[in-house]
Amino acid sequence: MVSAGPFRSPVAIVALWAGAYLLGGIPVGWLVGRAAGVDLRRVGTGKIGTSNLFHTVGLLPAALVGPLQFGQGLLPVVAGELLHAAPWVIAGAGLTAVIGNGWPFYFRYNGGRGVATATGAVALWSMTGLAFVLLLLAVSGLARRSGLGVLLAYLGLPLVLWWSGAPTAFAVTGIGVLICLLLRRFEGYDLWHRGGTVPGDSFTRRLIDDWRPGPGATDPDSPVNSQA
Repeated sequence: MVSAGPFRSPVAIVALWAGAYLLGGIPVGWLVGRAAGVDLRRVGTGKIGTSNLFHTVGLLPAALVGPLQFGQGLLPVVAGELLHAAPWVIAGAGLTAVIGNGWPFYFRYNGGRGVATATGAVALWSMTGLAFVLLLLAVSGLARRSGLGVLLAYLGLPLVLWWSGAPTAFAVTGIGVLICLLLRRFEGYDLWHRGGTVPGDSFTRRLIDDWRPGPGATDPDSPVNSQA
């Protein structure tokens, strides 16, 4: 007989995922920036995450926001683990936190890159997978090619999860996380080259280096070409 426990209930599962989305979407980078007197949507690359905060406000605020965004991905997974949810429910909680970070309704679905939140989301899926991601992020950071490091880390993560024996739900959801990160890279890209692409904003630069031009005079609430 199937248990009628709280995390076999569709309502409870949706509630967990909705909570993960809402938590992931809290604009902690923007809030810290505003506390420092800066609206991140109007400066630098126009994004509300750690990278833009670091380049426009400074190291200490970014050092605060990075762990907070990591926690936005981690806490829903911890909640699922503590409540003994099924692996696919826990994996979904991590993925919805990443979706919330990238597309928060708070800012008309125009959020950050989602990298720190994604790393938090996968942290408890597999220690091997987490070590793989952190190693590539650290090496690429030292080489000043963080965009490439993120791409390689999350391209390889589903394979590492599968190889390390993690539940299939985690490996499959790892592909979903990769798709989210790629979609954030290409937000606002003029795929059909209808005259709107900023010079130098190429498909390759977006894919490999996660490079995007800043907002310029664009309204900060509109989906613009920008990065975290």
